[in-house]
Amino acid sequence: MTIVGMVESIWRYPVKSMMGEMLEEAFVSFAGVMGDRVYGVVTEKGNPGFPWFTGRDQESLLLYKPRYKEAAVTVKPGNLAAAQKMAPGINPLYPDGEQFSIDVETPNGETYSIDDAAFLEHLQTLANDPTLKLHFTQRGQFDCRPLTLFSTQLSESLTQELGTEIDKRRFRSNFYVTWNEDKPPVYEKELIGQRLKIGDTLVVTILERDPRCKMITLDPDTSEANPEIIKHVANAHEGYAGVYGAVLVEGVVKAGDAIALLD
Repeated sequence: MTIVGMVESIWRYPVKSMMGEMLEEAFVSFAGVMGDRVYGVVTEKGNPGFPWFTGRDQESLLLYKPRYKEAAVTVKPGNLAAAQKMAPGINPLYPDGEQFSIDVETPNGETYSIDDAAFLEHLQTLANDPTLKLHFTQRGQFDCRPLTLFSTQLSESLTQELGTEIDKRRFRSNFYVTWNEDKPPVYEKELIGQRLKIGDTLVVTILERDPRCKMITLDPDTSEANPEIIKHVANAHEGYAGVYGAVLVEGVVKAGDAIALLD
């Protein structure tokens, strides 16, 4: 087992395509970071195989600030210690659905409970789409894989290559990681098919590189688009930035935890 880096920060996104939140620690299950993307907005106008209404459709969604009303219970299950004493991989009981309730602050400073009919009406008016609906699941809603990793070295490299500050938050990852100084900026490419132990318990396998879309062009503070970013990633990095992972052994991860290569 070789230490190859550390967790710089942990992020989750309570509502798909809305603003994320940084956590000091988080339980990571087979379905990803607890509380990540448990709400999503769907539209009947979309592809039935991909019905999501996201920042690709309405850039200003990135400026909506969702916050859990009972934040503490959404970070890790209350019975986690008892489950882990039984064996690795025993699924702990998640909080009830209502404990994942969220308040959402709009860019104009209005605050709605996410289950308020007025909030859905607000979104429908914003999108000019009366078919919009909110979809909830305790286990998360993802475009592809349940866990994403992105290195701080890559955001620094992109900043140098593009000649403008590239905020890591554009990439909406769960784990921002910092590799050891002897590793290349895109060291994660070398980890495809490898297993990593993150913190005391979590084990993930790195599945594939993360193909990027319009979302990385959107400034996380203004939602303004810079199409040069995705053009550069396409030309200089084959359209990829970061990697997808799958969880093999669940566990709690803390900011600053070591990342060890197991293979």
